[in-house]
Amino acid sequence: MNTVDQVQKAAELQKDAEDFANRQADPRSSASLVPMLVAGVVLTFGGMIAALAFTSVT
Repeated sequence: MNTVDQVQKAAELQKDAEDFANRQADPRSSASLVPMLVAGVVLTFGGMIAALAFTSVT
């Protein structure tokens, strides 16, 4: 592998890393919507259970 091949491979890896970072940073990308939805549902139900637990104590 010569130097030109190494430079091209490094440039491709850098571009892939930048694309991944841009997709993760975009709140509308499908890659970040699913985990956000799951976290929202879990936190919502956790909050409801905690509210029920605290109201039944008194």
